[in-house]
Amino acid sequence: MRKDKQQSSFINIGSSSLLVIFLILCLVTFAILSVSSAKSDHSFSERLAGHKTEYYEASARAELIVGKIDETLYGLAESGGPAGSQGVAQGGDTAENTDTVDTPQNAEDYFAAVAKTFDGMLVDGITLSCATVADDLFISYEVPIGEKQMLNVRLLVTDYTKDDTYYRTAAWQVVPFGTWEGDESLDLMPVTQ
Repeated sequence: MRKDKQQSSFINIGSSSLLVIFLILCLVTFAILSVSSAKSDHSFSERLAGHKTEYYEASARAELIVGKIDETLYGLAESGGPAGSQGVAQGGDTAENTDTVDTPQNAEDYFAAVAKTFDGMLVDGITLSCATVADDLFISYEVPIGEKQMLNVRLLVTDYTKDDTYYRTAAWQVVPFGTWEGDESLDLMPVTQ
């Protein structure tokens, strides 16, 4: 009988040890998964914070350019010439503008003066462009956000004699930089001939 009791107590000790080992392995596995998940969440939040910082820096730069455009439109409306014979030069500083335009007598003259003043102008290293679409004049520019995206800004120039503002924001959106080339094909199934 002693053999039976010793065998049963040995089996009980072995099964409890196996259960403890299994529980420890489960806890270690869950701990590793938790650390891995926390690390991936941390790296994702760092990338997201970096992207948000780049976006807000680009947005602040775009707002400064809008401010310079607003000043120039105000000067153009008040004096009739391109920004009151002062334009925004490279780097965003005001400088004497050699092109003078006669005082706009009507909206067409004003829009022509605006297009002449802003088309190709450099403000803070960003080139502005003017385009007429369906009788509406747009001033547009792009501010880089990192290496892969741009902040596209389009301002609709309004008739200051009929509207309370010199412009309205037509677009303020993030667009990808460059073109996407989908040349990374995968051979999922072999080609049979």
